[in-house]
Amino acid sequence: MKQQKRHQTNLISAITLIITGALLVFLGIALYNHARLEVRFDTLINYLKQIDDSVAKLDSDVEIIICIFALYIAKCQLPIPMGFLCVISGMVFPLGEAIAINIIFTEFFFIVKYVEGKCIGGGWTGMILGIKKLKFIKEWIQFKGNGNPYVLFFSRLFPVIPLGMVSRYYGSMRYDFVYYSLLSLLGFMPRLYIYTKIGSAIYNPFSVQFLVLLIIIVAFTGLSIILFNIFYGIKSKQMNQTLLIYSEKEKYKIVL
Repeated sequence: MKQQKRHQTNLISAITLIITGALLVFLGIALYNHARLEVRFDTLINYLKQIDDSVAKLDSDVEIIICIFALYIAKCQLPIPMGFLCVISGMVFPLGEAIAINIIFTEFFFIVKYVEGKCIGGGWTGMILGIKKLKFIKEWIQFKGNGNPYVLFFSRLFPVIPLGMVSRYYGSMRYDFVYYSLLSLLGFMPRLYIYTKIGSAIYNPFSVQFLVLLIIIVAFTGLSIILFNIFYGIKSKQMNQTLLIYSEKEKYKIVL
């Protein structure tokens, strides 16, 4: 059983490494040939620039902000990628304004999910962490019942960890709201900036800036998956060893 789990962990890491490497090679080739690609797909780039000009001529910024805010509200209940929402703001507004808008609306999302967790409970996260095999992750997150600030921060940093599920779980633990808000925003800021920057550069998908940002996202996502998989494998092995030692003690325990 142990050997099977180790092989499974190694297989997932190997597949992730191969896919990430292939994507990075593809993006690296595109980056090296970006000048040729810009010439070859000049019609597409001009079309995207026309869309950019049309968006810039929209009459009311307030209406656009309301529409973006509505998408963030929908995100509170629907599986809309947060990166997608940040990209939209970057497409419509100048970079500085787009970042400010995304910060405010992202913090709104974090607050809503925290309140949900506080009032309703941890939801799917609590159910998943209730599985015996994931007990060590639950204990690590709860950190003696107070909530682990490091887990909260890094869960916002890594793209593979769902933002809403973590938010609800910390709300269900009644983790300090001020620390929750600050750590959530600080942890998500690097991703928020990159996603928003991609939105501002999306009208030329063959530019150096756009391709470099994609390389950063792909590399960081692949690395986070591998690291999480390795961590899970190590902790799972430690837990199995602890259970084995405990079962051996119970086997020879003399009941008077």
